[in-house]
Amino acid sequence: MMAGRPPPLVVTFADSGYQPLLQIWLRRLQELGIERVKVYCLDSAVQEWCQKQGVDSAQVSWSGALVDLWQQRIRIFRTLLAAGEEFIHSDIDAIWIHNPLYRGAAAGRDEDLLFSQGTVWPFDVHRRWGFVLCCGWFWAKPTAPVLAFFEALEADVKLTGDDQISVNRLLSAMGARWSHADADEYCLRLREHVVQCWSRPIRATTTIGSLSVALLPQREFQRLPEDTEHAIVKHLLTPKNCQQKLSVLQAYGLI
Repeated sequence: MMAGRPPPLVVTFADSGYQPLLQIWLRRLQELGIERVKVYCLDSAVQEWCQKQGVDSAQVSWSGALVDLWQQRIRIFRTLLAAGEEFIHSDIDAIWIHNPLYRGAAAGRDEDLLFSQGTVWPFDVHRRWGFVLCCGWFWAKPTAPVLAFFEALEADVKLTGDDQISVNRLLSAMGARWSHADADEYCLRLREHVVQCWSRPIRATTTIGSLSVALLPQREFQRLPEDTEHAIVKHLLTPKNCQQKLSVLQAYGLI
């Protein structure tokens, strides 16, 4: 964060089926002192709940299909960036343990985009890089290269129907070259797959355009479980159903 600028806006998306988890997620951010939060509501019931709670929110006209949700999200992200808004997108099942604005590897980074690490999807990019970027937790700054990237992303998601496919493939197509010579490397397994990880952020610039991107350490922004000592956000793989998510997160001791 630059001196004199407000902290990034933290945004998420939820419908009323996930309201119990949204309530937990909002309370955790409040406990961490994070005040600039906005919920994009996917139905009127969760919008009414947010209004009663005094939570900054906006309703999204959503068809109920995941393909439409990915497109709606990218459109909203592009609109925020065009308005000069720096933001962090976080899924509501990404449990914040510490405030990443002040603690951990994300704090003070100067790249245009900071991404948490995914697992292996899309497979073609995982085969090329050994890892992928996750759209469930990322930080975007309103620079010209980022806005151009999200404009291209908005068009691409209409073709792929999946924001994570588009983010990874577009960056690969833009010639992203990752520098990780000075970061300790280790591997985790997901079923038959090997996921390459690093103990510190690794950085890429693109040969097409001047976009800079950092991959945040998996041990701090966890998609796969590791020891909690270094964890800033735990966004562990969980079922899609809200109650099942809550059960798994409780079993991990996260809520």
